[in-house]
Order: sequence, then C-alpha cells, then structure tokens
Amino acid sequence: MIALHPNKFVYILIALLINLINMHRGNAFNLPDEAKFLLKKAENVKVRDSQDKEHILFDLLKGDKPVIISPIYTKCPKACSLISSGLKNSIDKLKTLGKDFTIITFSFDSTDTAEDMKRFEDRWNMDGQNWRVVTGKTGADITSLLTSLDYQYEYNENIKEYLHPNIVVVLTPTGRISRYIYGIEPKPNDLKLAVIEAKKEKSGVGIVEGFYLRCFVFDPATKTYQLDWGFIIQTSAGLFFIFVIGILLARSFIFD
Repeated sequence: MIALHPNKFVYILIALLINLINMHRGNAFNLPDEAKFLLKKAENVKVRDSQDKEHILFDLLKGDKPVIISPIYTKCPKACSLISSGLKNSIDKLKTLGKDFTIITFSFDSTDTAEDMKRFEDRWNMDGQNWRVVTGKTGADITSLLTSLDYQYEYNENIKEYLHPNIVVVLTPTGRISRYIYGIEPKPNDLKLAVIEAKKEKSGVGIVEGFYLRCFVFDPATKTYQLDWGFIIQTSAGLFFIFVIGILLARSFIFD
C-alpha cells in the first residue's frame, strides 16, 4: 500500500469535496477543446501586475522561454491555493524555473488589486519576475485572454465565489497554446515534457532533450504523458542490432 503524506491526503480530500460540491450545484465546465485551440495564439491583452504597472502580456514572455499560465483569483478560499501549492511543489522538483520557463499566475477577478496580487506572490514566494501574478487591465482583457485559451469559469452569486477548473496552460515563446496540463498538482514530468515541446517552436532542443521527449507521447484520454513503448522497443532493437554488427565487424578485423 502506498503511504500518502498527511498534507497531501488532506489536499486530495479537499479537491474531491470541491468537485462534488460543484457537481451538486450543477456547475460543470467543459474542458478546453484541444483539437480547436492547440497552436492558436493567446490573446495579447493589457495586464497590470503586483506593482500596479501596466504591460502587454507578450512583453512578459522572455526570449525563447515558454511560459506557463495558471488561471486563479487571489481571494479564492480553496481551490486556487491548492493549485498554486501543487504547481509550486512540482516546479520546485524541476529546479528550472527562470532557466527553461517562466510562470504567470493570471487572476480572472477584476477586483483584485495590486496589494492582493502582492500578498499572493509573497504567500507562495514568487519572485515577481520569473513567476509573477497579473490580471487584465480591464474585465474585457480578462475575458478576451481566457476565451482565447478556452478556459471556462463563472461567478456564483449565491456563495460569492468563482467556480473554475484546475488547469494550467503552456504557451510557446511566441504565445501559442502548446499544451494543457490538468489537475491540482501537475506531474513534474508532464510540465518538463510540455516545456520541451513548447521550446521547439523557437530555439529547438538538444539531442538529449529531443530523445527524452521522443520517448513519451501525450495521451488525450488520461491528459498526461505516457512512455511510448513502441518507440523505445524499436530504438532498443536498432541499437542492439548496431551493437551486434559492430562486434562482428571488430572480430573480423581482429582475426583478419
């Protein structure tokens, strides 16, 4: 039996409870239509950050680095904290934030102030550069960006909360949608592979990264990366064949 850390067990229970409550209220969200939206450009909207400075979203993309968009709202009492905590746990394991990719936590609450966003950054030890919190300059900017990502959410007047799915979106260095990653705590390997995929658009990848990426395939059914055993077996067989031929050739030279 697999033992779960007490905190992670509590997170899982809370996440399940949130999903059950949302289902009971009749609030079900369609997942992004990946066939329609993958490789489309996100809307390049005006945003404001925790320093109350205005930017154009794509101006925050750094050179040849992909960016992970994490939609939340800072006053969220439950799910958004779990999403941010899970994302932080995953990227801490990768140890490549700022080197291989950056993160933008995007608030879809137009009432979030600079102070709200700064508190959220401080809570999760975001550096405000490689991982920052922003929101749209206007409500229309918020709607425009999230519509372009096919991210659905709504405000429930009865409970005074936003209801939303748990998704992060990986953008290429030029702002195209490369991959959707689902769940409270994305698998570090899923994030790593999604970032490698996104990097290919502009800078390409090295031999090692390219081969590592080729060993996996994204499974639309499970919404995660799985080992591509067909490729691995074929490659292994090919390498073994080359190895055997090499030995035979070496022996023929020796005995000749």
